[in-house]
Amino acid sequence: MNPAKTAVTTVAQLSHSEETAIIELSSEIQHSLLEDELESISDDELAILVNGLGQVRPEIREEACLKVLVQLIQNQILTTDQIGILQKHILRPEVLFFHITENANNGVFLRSFNVCLLAILKLWEQPVAMDKADYEDMIMLLATYLLFETDTRGFDDEQGWFRTYFHIGHILDALTFDNQVVRMDKIFLMTVMLERYKRLDTPLTMGEEQRLAGYLTNLVKVNSLYADYFLLQLKQMRQQFVQNQEPTTLAGWNRFYNKKRLWQALQLQSQLPENISNYLRDMNFF
Repeated sequence: MNPAKTAVTTVAQLSHSEETAIIELSSEIQHSLLEDELESISDDELAILVNGLGQVRPEIREEACLKVLVQLIQNQILTTDQIGILQKHILRPEVLFFHITENANNGVFLRSFNVCLLAILKLWEQPVAMDKADYEDMIMLLATYLLFETDTRGFDDEQGWFRTYFHIGHILDALTFDNQVVRMDKIFLMTVMLERYKRLDTPLTMGEEQRLAGYLTNLVKVNSLYADYFLLQLKQMRQQFVQNQEPTTLAGWNRFYNKKRLWQALQLQSQLPENISNYLRDMNFF
C-alpha cells in the first residue's frame, strides 16, 4: 500500500433533482438528434452534461452524459468556443487529479471519463486553438496523471465501468495521430505509461492490455524512431525480469501477470514491426 494514501474518501454526488435534470436534458437532446432538429445547445446545458461524468450511477455517467456528449461531438453540434471550454475544463488539475492521491474511491469516475472525453475530442479532430505552450502544458498534465493513476478497477455490477487504463489507451492513441505533438513528447508519454504500468500493484484484466497494445502498435508504426526506442524498452524490461527474484507478494504477482498479459496482447498485433514481433516471440520472456 502506498503510505501517502489515506483512508477511502466519500466522494460527493449530485442530488436526485440534479440527476433528474440530466436525464431529462439527455432525452431531449437525443430526441432532437434523432429527428435531425438539433442545431446547438447552450453553455449551461453543456455544463450540466459535463458535471454528470463523475456520477457513480452508470445510467447517468455513461448513458445520459458521456454518450450524449459523444453524439454532440460527432454531429458537430458544439461551437468552436464550446469545444475550447470543454478541453480547458478537462485539463484542469482539479479534474484530472480529483482524489487521485487517495485510496481507490469514486473520484476515479470523474478522472477516467474526462480523459475518455478528451480522447474523443482529439480523435474527431475538433478545432481547438492551441499554441506550443498549450501543448506543453497538456503533455505535462497528462504525464502527471499517468504517474499518479493507480486505480485499475475494471467493472462493477452496480457502478459499471471504471476503465482508467482503457481510457488512457484512448488518449495516448489519439495523441499518436496528432501532428502537433512532437516526437519527443510522444516518446515521453510512452515512457511514462510503461514505467507506471510495470509498477501497478493491482491487476488489469478487463481488456486494458489489448487497448494499450493497440496504442503501442500504432505508435511504433508511425516512425522507426518509436519502434527502436520501444524495442530498447522491451530489452530493459527483460533484463529487469531476469535479475528479479520470483514474486513473494500479491502485488508482485499482479505486476508479473500484468506485464505478461501486455506482451501476449502485443504478440497478437499483426501490424507490429517485424523486429519487435520477432523479439517478443524469441525472448522467452515468461
